Amino acid sequence: MLRGSKNRSLVIIILTTGVLALLATGCGQRQNQPDTQTIKTTSTKKATKLPTPRSYTATPAVTKTPTPTPAPVSPLGVDTDDLKDTSVQFWHTWSDKSGEVLDQLVEEFNSQNEWGIRVQATTQGSLDEMYANVHAAINRKEAPDLVVGYLYQALDWDEEWELADLNEYVDDPVWGLRRAEQDDFYAAFWDHDQSGDRRIGIPAQRSGQLIYYNSTWAEELGFSELPSTPEQFGRQACTAARANLDDENPDNDGTGGWIISTNYSAILGWMYAFGAEVAPSPGSKSADRGYNFEVQAVEEALTFLRELYDDGCAWLPENQYPNEDFATRRGLFATDSVTGIPYQQAAFDQVGNPDRWTVIPFPSPTGEPTASIYGPSFEILSSTPEEQLAAWLFVKWLVSPQNQARLIEATNAYPLRVSILEQLPGNGNLPPQWMAAADGLPFARSEPALRSWHIVRWAVSDAATQLFRYYFTIQQVPELVAFLHRTANDLHKDPLKDSSIKSPTPTLTPTVHSTPSITATADDELVTPTP
Repeated sequence: MLRGSKNRSLVIIILTTGVLALLATGCGQRQNQPDTQTIKTTSTKKATKLPTPRSYTATPAVTKTPTPTPAPVSPLGVDTDDLKDTSVQFWHTWSDKSGEVLDQLVEEFNSQNEWGIRVQATTQGSLDEMYANVHAAINRKEAPDLVVGYLYQALDWDEEWELADLNEYVDDPVWGLRRAEQDDFYAAFWDHDQSGDRRIGIPAQRSGQLIYYNSTWAEELGFSELPSTPEQFGRQACTAARANLDDENPDNDGTGGWIISTNYSAILGWMYAFGAEVAPSPGSKSADRGYNFEVQAVEEALTFLRELYDDGCAWLPENQYPNEDFATRRGLFATDSVTGIPYQQAAFDQVGNPDRWTVIPFPSPTGEPTASIYGPSFEILSSTPEEQLAAWLFVKWLVSPQNQARLIEATNAYPLRVSILEQLPGNGNLPPQWMAAADGLPFARSEPALRSWHIVRWAVSDAATQLFRYYFTIQQVPELVAFLHRTANDLHKDPLKDSSIKSPTPTLTPTVHSTPSITATADDELVTPTP
């Protein structure tokens, strides 16, 4: 309406102006008319002579030339030509099938990269062997250019032979990773390799501890939903234990619930699930603060596990890897790694058990389960600018989604990046349990990002072993937690002190304790009989 009114007003103004002009022409004096025009009258009938129109020359349009965007310049100071024929010594720990895949990838990089870089890859056995071999090479002043190791190992190497700050390469405008590429990595993996303001690693491979769960048996026991809280976990574990006690097979009495694991990563997973923050976050400037095990969440986690044991709903296996026990229904739950999934399925196949099973995270009282993850990263040791950049370009190529997908199919490890799942047509040959593990990655938590973790982790395992000793009582859990806290921080301040500690956990006075057994009560709760 406003636009229409405006137009109508404009029309009225134009018409009024025209009328006034005509009146002025008719009524005004004519002596001021131009000489070149003769006024037409009725008597003379002379034609009107119009003025000669003025000639105009059009001004040509000015075309603006756009200002070119300057090409990004790398602050590393290395030109493309400088990389030609650069050799990179790469030490790794992949072997067997994964080693074959890595050798193929190295060969492809060497033949296809545009800079003429040559990578020479050498396997070093286990990660512990790698750790020792790198130390020996550093002492000989013959350190390799690129290695694979855990963060606590890398922090140790960094003390002897400075590692390159990979932030300089990750954020480089020419050679680096775009922000979208950085964000493509799962946060728990990407953030772990920070040391203060420096990045000393790029994720190479990740595994983690999870809980294996027999879905078929759980359904037969009357459970249709996965347990997500400790209460639900305990109810299902105790029901399975009672089922084995009540069946006609005496050999499985005392089994059936959770097959206990004292692995430090598994115990850490339980602590995380109960909400414990046992160490500073990766890259934190408060790393010197050490560990914080003496918190309520840790005490609650260990108390819950001991209660399961006292109620006969958890039992200690004789074998370190109880794959067969889980496959023969001697446990509704077991604890193992994501990379151990193929071995567990092989155990089911070997005993001829067609049960469906899956993996779940550690149940949490808040309903926010988690998984405890760990694994090595790529580290670049300081050398020449050309060798460091060449090593980085190989790492950048190796962690691309398409190349990582090939390594994952060989190792069964976690996907490092979200987009890797798109590179696995039909999820490759990966089992459904692997997909279930990948679904839980947004809730994953990394192990402590401290140099002392290489020793403190064993103190955690020893504390867990103490927790399930026959002479240990649930009333001693606070004492155990306090001792673990003191031991961890003593080792953090003085890593060499571990050689003088005969027992990282207290040897508590044995008490009279009956063998746990299960008694069903009227309200279907499980209790432990009094000795």
